[in-house]
Amino acid sequence: MRRRLAIFFFGASLTLSACGGTHLSDSGSGDAGPALPPWASHASVFVSGHDVTNLDCRTAICRHNENVDMTAFGGAFFLVHRTAYSQRLGPNSSLWIYEAQDGVSYSNVAVIPAPVDRDIRDPAFFTVNGELYMKALARLPVDSIRDSDVDTETLVTHSKDGVTWTPFESVAPHGWSFWRVKEHGGKFYSAAYQDGDVKVTLFSSIDGLTWTQGADIYTVSADTPLETELTFFPNGRLLALVRMDGSADELLGDSGRLRTKICWADPPDYARFACDSEIDGARLDGPVSFFWKDRLFVLARKHLATGDRKRTALYEIVGDFAGNGGLGIKDWGELPSAGDTSYAGIVQLDDNRFETAWYSGDLAMDESWEFAIFDLTDIWKATLDLSKLE
Repeated sequence: MRRRLAIFFFGASLTLSACGGTHLSDSGSGDAGPALPPWASHASVFVSGHDVTNLDCRTAICRHNENVDMTAFGGAFFLVHRTAYSQRLGPNSSLWIYEAQDGVSYSNVAVIPAPVDRDIRDPAFFTVNGELYMKALARLPVDSIRDSDVDTETLVTHSKDGVTWTPFESVAPHGWSFWRVKEHGGKFYSAAYQDGDVKVTLFSSIDGLTWTQGADIYTVSADTPLETELTFFPNGRLLALVRMDGSADELLGDSGRLRTKICWADPPDYARFACDSEIDGARLDGPVSFFWKDRLFVLARKHLATGDRKRTALYEIVGDFAGNGGLGIKDWGELPSAGDTSYAGIVQLDDNRFETAWYSGDLAMDESWEFAIFDLTDIWKATLDLSKLE
């Protein structure tokens, strides 16, 4: 099936013809493929960064592919990711959007280049009044530690069909990076971290475009708080899992403390967060949370104890969700991943099965993260069957 592929240049658009079909390739890890945990199947590379020589990352796939999200919309599934030459900030980057009408075969339907003179990254879907929305972060192309001096803009675009997208609109004060947008009770919420990774604050909106700054979630700048995943429980209580990179010696995740702060807020206003406990031994980088039955899971980056090696892992948050703390974490195992990895998206297929996508460096090389961020990465997809958890 041929689709129309739209490439948007912020106020103008160029329409190209594109064949359906994906950048499906072998894993590069041998004919048998990588070993999978019992709850995962059909793992394969969806977009390959291997053997890619293209240098124009605004209109074509480049070697470093990352920052994935997925959603169900209008009877189809959508997937988005960033492509660039490396993880380094720069305008030579773009967001690629794919659609699967049958839930299986994804075709590229849109490409959104970075704004002029800015980087684009961290896309995430949400739905407002039957229309597909997507937020992303635009930053100045400066080399920066802890997101300092990057003048982050949180941008939002929307589409009626997932193919034709409006120009990005800036929706928050400069210097604030939205993580994922979550809907609850007809209102939209996002945890945003301030440039420099000094604190995390709650923002809310009724239309997805006009946002109001609300309560601080976590403000201990020495803990370097940033990507914070929000989860609403059926009773309306709000859980915020705050990534904390800690001190300069702990930044790479292979020494010192690995921690995720646990913060709670109560409805209806979520005017105050209590952050009285934390998960010790796991720092959840790039987290995405989801429920299966009444159990809460998170896909996030896992930090190995030696060599600054990383994995993408499935975690379960366990404990007493009725209180303000007392939560723990269970590591259910790893998806095929190495080097620079994680930042997954996920959609539910049926009662027990989910489809997920994430990014990973070369499995055989298994580079340390500080080198892998400048090397090639692939987008992977797999099916998760959580009924097979022990």
